[in-house]
Amino acid sequence: MDFFTHALLPYLLASSLGWQRRWMAALVLGGIAPDLDVLFSWAGSILPPYLLMFHRGITHSLFFGALFGLLVLYLAAMPLFKGLRRRYDLDLEFSHRSLGLVWAGVALHLLLDYATTRGVPLFFPFQSMRYSADLFYQIEPVVLVATILILAGLLRSRPAIHRKKNLFIVFLIFLMLVGGIRMEGKMAAEEEFAGRNASIYPMPGLFSWAALQEEGDSYLISSYDLVNGTASSGQAFPRLTAPSQIKEAEEALDAAEGLSPVKIFRWRAYAVAVNASLSGNGSWYIEYYDPLVRAQRDGSWSFLRPPFSRYGSLRVAVQGGIARMAE
Repeated sequence: MDFFTHALLPYLLASSLGWQRRWMAALVLGGIAPDLDVLFSWAGSILPPYLLMFHRGITHSLFFGALFGLLVLYLAAMPLFKGLRRRYDLDLEFSHRSLGLVWAGVALHLLLDYATTRGVPLFFPFQSMRYSADLFYQIEPVVLVATILILAGLLRSRPAIHRKKNLFIVFLIFLMLVGGIRMEGKMAAEEEFAGRNASIYPMPGLFSWAALQEEGDSYLISSYDLVNGTASSGQAFPRLTAPSQIKEAEEALDAAEGLSPVKIFRWRAYAVAVNASLSGNGSWYIEYYDPLVRAQRDGSWSFLRPPFSRYGSLRVAVQGGIARMAE
């Protein structure tokens, strides 16, 4: 889910219960704490990939999420930020109750992100596997729009507690309604592609779904529209495209696989396809790309397609057995 929804849901919950600002602030702080990993995600490119030091990595696990929530609360309650807390009348404190509310906010954050595609590594460091219900898109557009509208209304006026309670109920019903539409779409898509060894994933459009199938040496990407109840013909993406020098290509690939960005890309991607090409000076250029993302970018889903040509892919140059990231 998006950052704003992670903040709004605990805020509305605490407001509807009439909590003091200090307790409300603790719950909201926990709700957004895991996404503060964007502040140090740059370190993921220089640290070993198994540390998961990138967005939706280490802070999105139960164990380290709790530790990170404790750290964030400790820092937020320091005298250094006393003036900032007074300005917004937050009165945060480092106490057992505040810590418990921060942990509750972290748990709510992980639950929401578990419901989205790509998921979270819940049991890291014991295992790095991502767990996902694959129900919502990573950032669900219709939920994001609704959240921004509600936040804009709250900033414009300060409704009474009973109105915040009504707003919380309405927003909760809205999330359940969107979830219900998504659940119906997923079940319909699974029925459409039953027996084809297909994995079903949500796309940005509320009624749009994608099916990822592995057929021999290729990935087959198909789309499903809940409104029309129809599936499109699939796009095929070869797992590996390489010139005739297959032995040299395999050696170049072995060198590229040792790079941390490649390992991180493989961990994040729905699937990984590879294009290997040989230049005139003997250098190999290897492109790793996610076929599902590429199908979306190339126009299989016209709504909110990824805007950047390099989104969902990366390139590696290999020369003399030495691999480096390429532009």
